[in-house]
Amino acid sequence: MLWISWLPTASLFLLLLPCFPGQDGKTSGVVEQSPLYVNPQQGQSVNITCALNSSHEEEEIYLLKTQMQPERVLHVSSPNTSTISPAFANRLEYSKQENKIVITLHNLQKNDSDIYVCAAMVKNFSFLLVNRRGTMMLIKEAEQTYCNSWVLYSLIIVVALLFSALICCTLYRVNMKKYFHKRKPNTVYEDMSYSSRRNTLVRKVYSTSD
Repeated sequence: MLWISWLPTASLFLLLLPCFPGQDGKTSGVVEQSPLYVNPQQGQSVNITCALNSSHEEEEIYLLKTQMQPERVLHVSSPNTSTISPAFANRLEYSKQENKIVITLHNLQKNDSDIYVCAAMVKNFSFLLVNRRGTMMLIKEAEQTYCNSWVLYSLIIVVALLFSALICCTLYRVNMKKYFHKRKPNTVYEDMSYSSRRNTLVRKVYSTSD
């Protein structure tokens, strides 16, 4: 498992982060980063947000890949000047607003799994400010959709059969109601006819007696 092999490296990285320059009490929390952990599938995209949480005017912002294959993924020195690693050519986009930059990594592959760290070079500081935590990214293989498609088709068939059965039951009940509704007036008519004949006979008897 990839994440198991990462545990010693990730633990060492987290232990050494407080020793990086610029991580003292005065500069702690100057560079904020999110999210802390992502686990996308191959081919998906991920957003990493870097923010400078201070009143200092930043000169440069970096996104660094620090563990498996350390490299500088992105370097933004001004709003219109940036350098992107060849490994992420045509796969990286970013948008910058004041002290915040949102970096989007597209079409992620398994070898993109690493710990990504935001860093900034600020005026009046002679060292690089680094985020304490970074973003741990573990890329998982795309799930096979073959079984999922069969499950979906089976559910569609079951729903269709149930819907057909419901329609048949509804039509059957409607036909039965119509059948009984047609027979009921005939019965009433016969009863009324019988009552009418009886009343007529009674009237004739009364007339004869008079």
